[in-house]
Amino acid sequence: MLADHLSPHTWLERQPLEPSEQLFAIFSNASSFAPFKAWQRTHPLHAPSPIWAHTAYAEWEPVMPYVGIVAPGSEFLEWVATTESRDWGWLAVSSSTREELIEHLRSLTQVLLPDGSVVFFRFWDGRHLLPILQSAEVDVAQLLPGLARCLINGQSLEMGCAALKSSRNFPWWEVPAPLLEQLAKHSNTTLVSNLLKWLSEDRPDLFEAFSEDILRHKVAIFLEEPGLPTAPKSALVDYLISELD
Repeated sequence: MLADHLSPHTWLERQPLEPSEQLFAIFSNASSFAPFKAWQRTHPLHAPSPIWAHTAYAEWEPVMPYVGIVAPGSEFLEWVATTESRDWGWLAVSSSTREELIEHLRSLTQVLLPDGSVVFFRFWDGRHLLPILQSAEVDVAQLLPGLARCLINGQSLEMGCAALKSSRNFPWWEVPAPLLEQLAKHSNTTLVSNLLKWLSEDRPDLFEAFSEDILRHKVAIFLEEPGLPTAPKSALVDYLISELD
């Protein structure tokens, strides 16, 4: 994987499409940045294909995931390059057909957790998918076969996966237990960073009251408290004020 943040254009310039390859966009209406509307503005004559068509979720348009074929010079790539969204979707290069890719992604609608429960898989959300593909616990060739490479939130991943097999019914992918532990740690690290950024902007008095390392440590300890609200900003402020006493 490349360490730097790549724009779609730089990514394609570094490794142009082969004659047999196509560029796909996988995205969802679930993002508040409205990638579906961005697609409609830039591809008014080419509607993307809904992944959940022909399933029990075919009417879930507000959160529908889509696949669309993107031309290398498309204005949609300009939108991807400039959007602040981290959950809009991602780009993939493949020699598979759009129909084959859709069938496989449809088979990932739901996945199995180690305890046997079934959950929806946000495969369109780059924030969720990237750490999964980067994990040594995941067989990428099994999870996303048929893809040569991907660009997810500016990060390029060489997939080199084998051809797609016949489609399967969901849920078939079993999420490894160690992966869940890794994702929990990743989520906590991201939340700490987001809270530090918020403190620096909205409560600089508290942000500057501690050294960065100590503040990061205190925020991490705070997040270990049970029963915290989903958005614990006011509780964090109270906690840090008490730490100043």
